[in-house]
Amino acid sequence: MKTAAEPKTLVKPKLVHVIVNPAPAKRTPLLGTLNGVFREAGILWDVFITHGPGDGRRLARQSVAAGAEVVAVYGGDGTVMEVASGLVETGVPMLVLGGGTGNLVAAELRLPSQLEKCCQLICGDRFKTRAIDVGMAGEQPFLLRVGCGIEVGAVQEATRELKNQFGKWAYVFGVIKQLQETPEAEYKLTFNDGKTVEGRAIACIVANAGTVGVGRLTLSPAVGVDDGMLDAFLIKKANIEGILHLAQTMMGINKSSKGGDGDTDEPVTLDASRIVEHWCVKSVEIESDPVLEMQVDGDIVAQTPKRITTLSKALRVVVS
Repeated sequence: MKTAAEPKTLVKPKLVHVIVNPAPAKRTPLLGTLNGVFREAGILWDVFITHGPGDGRRLARQSVAAGAEVVAVYGGDGTVMEVASGLVETGVPMLVLGGGTGNLVAAELRLPSQLEKCCQLICGDRFKTRAIDVGMAGEQPFLLRVGCGIEVGAVQEATRELKNQFGKWAYVFGVIKQLQETPEAEYKLTFNDGKTVEGRAIACIVANAGTVGVGRLTLSPAVGVDDGMLDAFLIKKANIEGILHLAQTMMGINKSSKGGDGDTDEPVTLDASRIVEHWCVKSVEIESDPVLEMQVDGDIVAQTPKRITTLSKALRVVVS
């Protein structure tokens, strides 16, 4: 049975470390905002810059050792995941400030999109936190999902140039292109209860969180980031028409669905699980023929075969 974690309140921090990716998609007066909000609240803060892969995790661990009571992160979801990996099972809360293209972790946690409002979440006498799960692709942690097939191609298609030009829609365009180009592979999924599933598909996704990041499209409303479970999905060629229908609805092209009027402020809620095979599990071993690359929270850093597990409620995050 899925059980969500209860929020926990903590006393306003005295020391906050902010880890910053210096090449965010958003152009914000970052330091001025941080200084204005934290100084007014009487919070001592310091900033640290990432320069390459692994820096986020290293800086997060250094922040914990230095006594930071909250570690904030400003950057894309890849930077957020690196910082999170350094905070797993430390009990030190992570504050996500956005700053990237998709900001899917922030969207999953329902955090404010404005930087100042995010900073203010920890500036009252007490602030609210929540313990969430961390997925593990072998030894590689993730917060959102891992995937083979079209997801890998979509990540490769969404170049920095396209993300700067189109924002989060760069991923949508990448997915649509990959739906037409990605060949099927043979998949074998082995779940923790011993059940196996085999079949041809163009993608396999294992999700810790359901947010896709465009409008209110979700992999499934059943996916919970703090339920101690993983959700496995297989997408087959027969699903393409339905997925394109969802993409059209998100982009305001298809107005046949209730609420699908293209208004980005009040987007229609869409459930992608109605057109894919879906299993809720504790762990899953993914095998494929041929061997496939895997994206892990937006970075292509693994390949099949791979065992995916979850660390239940291993990371504490600031919530609104």
